[in-house]
Amino acid sequence: MNWDEHLLLWNEANVKLLDIRHQSLAQGDELRSYKLPSNAFLWVTYGRGRVMLDGVGYAIDGFHLLHGGKGMNLDIISSGDRLEYDLIMYKALLAVPGNRYVDRLLKRSNPFQIQYGFTPHAPLALHSKFEIMEQSWRKLTLLDKLYAKAVLYRFVHECLGQMARQELGVKRVDLVSRATHYIETSYSEAITVQGLAELFGCSSSYLSRLFKKQLGITPNEYLIQVRIGHASRLLTETKASLQEISSSIGYLDVYYFSRVFKKQTGVPPLRYRSLAAQKPVQKNPFNSSEQAIVPRKAHSYNDNYSHYEKEGDLTMYKDLKLSAGAVMLLCMTLLFSGCGASTGFNDSSVAVGSPATAAQEQQHTKKVNHMMGESEIPVNPQRIAVNGLEDIMLALDAPMVHAQSMKGQYLYETLQAKKVPSVYTPGSLNFESILNSKPDLIIANLLASDTESYKQLSKIAPTIVYDRSDWKASIAAIGKALDLEEKAQSVIQDYEEKLLKAKEAIVAKIGADRTLAFIRPSQHDVQLFFPAFSYTSIAYKDLGLTLEPMLASLQDKEEEGAWGIEASLETLPDLTADYLFVTVGGSFDSEVEAQAALKEMNAVEELNAWKSIPAVKQGHVYKMSSRHWMLNGPTADSMKIDDVLAAFDLQ
Repeated sequence: MNWDEHLLLWNEANVKLLDIRHQSLAQGDELRSYKLPSNAFLWVTYGRGRVMLDGVGYAIDGFHLLHGGKGMNLDIISSGDRLEYDLIMYKALLAVPGNRYVDRLLKRSNPFQIQYGFTPHAPLALHSKFEIMEQSWRKLTLLDKLYAKAVLYRFVHECLGQMARQELGVKRVDLVSRATHYIETSYSEAITVQGLAELFGCSSSYLSRLFKKQLGITPNEYLIQVRIGHASRLLTETKASLQEISSSIGYLDVYYFSRVFKKQTGVPPLRYRSLAAQKPVQKNPFNSSEQAIVPRKAHSYNDNYSHYEKEGDLTMYKDLKLSAGAVMLLCMTLLFSGCGASTGFNDSSVAVGSPATAAQEQQHTKKVNHMMGESEIPVNPQRIAVNGLEDIMLALDAPMVHAQSMKGQYLYETLQAKKVPSVYTPGSLNFESILNSKPDLIIANLLASDTESYKQLSKIAPTIVYDRSDWKASIAAIGKALDLEEKAQSVIQDYEEKLLKAKEAIVAKIGADRTLAFIRPSQHDVQLFFPAFSYTSIAYKDLGLTLEPMLASLQDKEEEGAWGIEASLETLPDLTADYLFVTVGGSFDSEVEAQAALKEMNAVEELNAWKSIPAVKQGHVYKMSSRHWMLNGPTADSMKIDDVLAAFDLQ
């Protein structure tokens, strides 16, 4: 710590003494999660115990002085016969604001917000000043309170002097850590970025930049994540009404809460509750309220508005931690159900839920490399459970006993015709359903970081993992794993031929330099997709359409590989694209949700901002179904080609 800077800021500050509070804790008594309402000194005068200040622990035995900033969380546990302490609460402002040098110092190292604690080598010198200050503060006259304020300066002078002589430093607490902690403990309050910035003594733009740098999201996005995490817990664990839940997490408008909830989870609150009620074994896909919900930093957009994930992948089950009860269910079911699934891959003598003839055929295994490493799988699997790679598996005509799909989704009817049981669980893997299908092999689309889900799947059956967004590489790898290489290459070749013919037809019809904007609007904002977005890249990268100029300019300002941006509806008239491709809703929307999304789109089409778009005026707007445009696979991408050809009257 730079003592000169520290002392300069104290000298430049106008300090107001707010209160002095005395407290005594008996042995075993605790003060839990007390949020400091202002900057404060904690002066311990007697006893033994432990103090936690924003997660930092201090062992107390006799005199001890600590300092913390407004909003810090204080916990005290008494381990002696009693523990005596006082809180000296104050507020500090620069006496003469506007001095650039001092302002920069305050922003870089605010002495009123930093945390420190030490055992003074001369405690009575501090205590004598404290007693005079407290006695004056307890009196009612303004003159005495003014004297108490003056003694506070003497107390601070003695404190800093002893720290300097003992060569003690202070603990610099990361602003983002403090802000996230404050949000997690105060999410039900009215929180704004400006308010957070004022609380921690910095500008709102500076705080937002720190959040973006460290977490990849804004403070407001973090607040939403925390609030919706608590809401999902309340929806699954209580019978509280939407109004009660909305109010308890800081949203007074229940309609706005419902919209935010759907944007975060992909489903409305009541549907989320009903789906959770059907799955008593599983917890909701958010972490428990005691934990911070911090998305990974990435730049790709997820179809169901949930999180930003690597390479635009729409993974419906992200980082789901299986509860102890669910793990026990898996283990007990494996033990008693007679399915015979082995938790290891090397016991080739055990059949996995198949007749004896199938077991004999599957005694041979092979090692397969995939996204999660190497697994030993049956040579001739007959009962494959699939999650997220159904499009590829249908193209290979592989034997499936479990799939992820729902009525209205583009593969649902095909799966039904093939009598493949289809289950869809928003935001998570349905481990129980997969287990009940008695698979001898599981093929899944997971994030590379989702090792926990991979471990749980591997307890059910050998599991191999591939990336849906790069379906050509994945179908080739899966074809090799299942001894269907020729079929896989045939699927790729047929698709490439169709793509080449479509591109040639499009160029011949409209030319090679016509511009396109691919967007997804709502009544409040619009998502503008860049070519890097894996679900819509086919229109730009494969079919040869040129990115709209304004989007190209915005793309240059973003990091490489960004999925796109969210913008206000006021930007719509700035789109000068020759053609506008529009999608609404999500790939796994229910019919009710799909109709609601179309209704919302109809409202957008009535806006002047929409009617001002050049492509709208020229009648060059084409609506694409999210049910296949927001997913990847040989069938989905083939349907996308058909959509583009139809838009240009080439079918």
